Amino acid sequence: MVFRNSCIGFTLIELLIVVAIIAILAAIAVPNFLEAQTRSKVSRVKSDMRSLAVAIESYHTDHNHYPWYEKPGYPPRYNATIYRLIFLTTPTAYITSVDIADPFLLGGSNSYDDGLPRYHLNYRNHEFWVYSLHPWFRASVWILNSIGPDKIANQGLLTEMQARDLIAPGTVTLYDPTNGTISPGDMPRAGGETKFKGWF
Repeated sequence: MVFRNSCIGFTLIELLIVVAIIAILAAIAVPNFLEAQTRSKVSRVKSDMRSLAVAIESYHTDHNHYPWYEKPGYPPRYNATIYRLIFLTTPTAYITSVDIADPFLLGGSNSYDDGLPRYHLNYRNHEFWVYSLHPWFRASVWILNSIGPDKIANQGLLTEMQARDLIAPGTVTLYDPTNGTISPGDMPRAGGETKFKGWF
């Protein structure tokens, strides 16, 4: 009686070919997945800013000025929406919450290099905010800003100053998706009597 080995398996070459195919597919899929995530976050920033813009303008209609609040214990340079725009939720609710995170700062970030933890979109009101180089400048203008996909501060809150030639051209870097989904630049939106024509 003759016994034959009936085990049938893959050869090493076949396994290596399968692994190579999987690696190639992963190399194609992962960047596309990361780009889709970034595009989704950019869309979220646009949507959140649009909602805030409607609330800010509604507040202005009722009060004839844009909201601004100084929370004790925070320096004036700290511009998070979570407390600068608190008047949009109380006593009249122009929006249900101003706890709107910047999706590019989730988990907190010190990317603004001022030692302050950041989680939210930033907000500035040029009727109240004082810029040390031009303390005389006051305008009925508000600015919202996201740090953008590069997660590096690119002076987005100074867009109005640059639009009015009060600071050097090129001080502010604006996000432009045509330079690549993850490209340098902040993502600001301005309103009121602004001279800044936004990035979207």
